[in-house]
Amino acid sequence: MRGGLWAVIMGAGIWLTGCAQGPVAVTGQSSADPTWESNQSETAINVSNTGGKQIFTVTYNDKTGNEGTIVYTANDRIIKTGATLMGWSNSTDDGQTWKYGGKVPPPREWAALWGDPAIATWFNDQRYVFLSNLAIPASKMPANGVSGSPQTALGGACLARSSDGGVTFSNYTCLTNSSHFYDGASLAISLGGAVYAAYVDVATTRIDVWRSDSVNGQFTMLANPFPGITMYGHPRLRTWYNAVYLVAQASNGWIWINRWAGGSWGKAVHFSQMAAQLYPTVHLSKENLRTGPQYSFDVGAASDWGDDPIRMLYTARDGAGGRLYIRGAYCPLDISACKDAPEWGTTPGNLNLEGDQFNPNVRAFAGFFSIPAAWQGTYLSREDAPNGNSVTVKRGALAVLPNKGPRVLLPFDVATNLDVCSYGTYWGDYNDLQFAGFARDSTTARFLSAFSDSSKGCIEQSEYKSRHLHVSSAMVP
Repeated sequence: MRGGLWAVIMGAGIWLTGCAQGPVAVTGQSSADPTWESNQSETAINVSNTGGKQIFTVTYNDKTGNEGTIVYTANDRIIKTGATLMGWSNSTDDGQTWKYGGKVPPPREWAALWGDPAIATWFNDQRYVFLSNLAIPASKMPANGVSGSPQTALGGACLARSSDGGVTFSNYTCLTNSSHFYDGASLAISLGGAVYAAYVDVATTRIDVWRSDSVNGQFTMLANPFPGITMYGHPRLRTWYNAVYLVAQASNGWIWINRWAGGSWGKAVHFSQMAAQLYPTVHLSKENLRTGPQYSFDVGAASDWGDDPIRMLYTARDGAGGRLYIRGAYCPLDISACKDAPEWGTTPGNLNLEGDQFNPNVRAFAGFFSIPAAWQGTYLSREDAPNGNSVTVKRGALAVLPNKGPRVLLPFDVATNLDVCSYGTYWGDYNDLQFAGFARDSTTARFLSAFSDSSKGCIEQSEYKSRHLHVSSAMVP
């Protein structure tokens, strides 16, 4: 079946050719790099075209420069006032080299910035880029700092803003709902310039969405997008013109979607057609790998079928063998009838794979004039070493063959056999993927992938840190 499908695809001459370029070290490039001795993980990517150049920004949880504010002992970690994980790196040469950008310090009345990065730019004026981190208010920070996990002290999130395309950032504002513990983060900016920020409020088990009318405005909280539903997973925001789509996961594993348009939320509907995995633990040969939210989506051009301009990948578990695998789904713009797409992924029976596949990402290029639309997905896979301690970053187009043909995702390698070097069970809960323009002298859409990387060697592991744990990137296709 796979050979026959390959023949059809190659005969049609569409979308699925090309090789990844990379990986390239974003952090931890050498001992001269300021990030070398510290951990960086969890990524979010922005691409801005401004001032006559293209600027890639990768932000991540960054332990660099926290020697006095994050103190490690033999069995503990103490987080003190002044700690910040809000770091980033930039590339202005198409991702071939990266330069460390620095850190944003906690603003007044806030003790620490604690990661879960999100980033977004305004399409109409890409000088403006917003960056989000979870935050600890000064009122919740004990005098001697927080021991171990900071969850009991977290109380909202803070936003930084750039006006030079993501090269530099400074504090903009902070958001809090009665100093509740926020988790996860997602940012999006509509075509008209309205800025949206979303978090899961762990105390109220709902998704809090904040909105500013402009890139210079004040934020107010919107109504509950999922009333009556106990929400658990991190939110995901995407915009389509001036509409905003929000996806998040309920406590029972179902994934929901809603749309903000015309000043109000619509009716929330199931996006997934089955329950997705809630933060599954992946058991490797040497250690356990903690995972993050297992779903990603984007909004772009529909196929010939006309009902799939919103597409998602998510992680499910095979009831027969227990293997984690990637599955797809899609919706129309009015989210009236979301449907299953098991062909987009590694669903049992599609590719006859071994090992787990998990941590999906999805990005779209909508296409315009004579330039075709493109959809890309990435995920982590153990198929190359199902009984080992490594993962491979895979990618594939969420394609639909012409003339209302079948849906298909055929995988290619992005970065192979990345050895996992975790601290505790942690090795970077999630990666990112972003549209990054076109290959030189062509109309082939490219996407930038960023992910955790321990290729400099696993020379230290403890409950709260490991060395080395850095970030790498790759351009696909």
